[in-house]
Amino acid sequence: MSLKRKYIYVLAICLSIIVAGAIIAYNPFREKMDETIFKFPAGIPPSLGIGYATSLGDADVNSIQVSGQGSVSAKATQATLTLGAWTDNPVAAKAVEENALLMTSVIDAITGLGIAEDKVKTVTYSVNTNYDWETRSVIGYQVTNMIQITVEDINMVGEVIDLTAAAGANNIQGISFGISDQEAKDLANNAYVLALQNAREKAELIANTLDLEITDVLYVSESSFAPYSPYRGNVEMAMDSRSSVPTPIIEGSLSVSVNVQISFSIQ
Repeated sequence: MSLKRKYIYVLAICLSIIVAGAIIAYNPFREKMDETIFKFPAGIPPSLGIGYATSLGDADVNSIQVSGQGSVSAKATQATLTLGAWTDNPVAAKAVEENALLMTSVIDAITGLGIAEDKVKTVTYSVNTNYDWETRSVIGYQVTNMIQITVEDINMVGEVIDLTAAAGANNIQGISFGISDQEAKDLANNAYVLALQNAREKAELIANTLDLEITDVLYVSESSFAPYSPYRGNVEMAMDSRSSVPTPIIEGSLSVSVNVQISFSIQ
């Protein structure tokens, strides 16, 4: 290759590099993109409220971020009882038969109170051996049958316990208090409304104190939600079915708590 051709070849490479660099450096869309991109605050502090200036195109949007809390309580309106009977007998078939007789009597007592059959379900049924470790032999069998009863009238709980005990229930594992699904939904909705109102009141207090005006809501987010959970209570019960003293039942309160965070635009 002649010297002249070499110079031309090197010059062509240099020009190609210069042109490529110019194309990369110039982006006709960059200016337009910079004018339209905006960002909202990434997080909201859990304080009373803090003002921000957020870029929105050519203008700035001033905002107040506040948190709101709402909590609602209600009395329990229904209860769930877990009870049943266990029987012992040296013969497995006899233990099963005796248990069946007891549980039939217990269920008849429950339905006799007007509680629907679909409110009663079996949660445990077992047949276990009684073992004598000294003689290393089976000396009998124990049958356990436990049912769960949903009592929708809270005032009937004590009566259900007393009548099932008189009918043969000799194992009561516990009682839990709660509310219906619709009541739980209403409780949560009321807590949300209170939380939103609380946040609005805080924002208005800040705006009025600083001579500002709330113009819009930029966003709302839920920071926490604590739904109601059934709680367990103790049952004071005498296993003597001849007792004329009714079983005392005292239901407590159930609560739902909500926390929200809201960003308000101001001017």
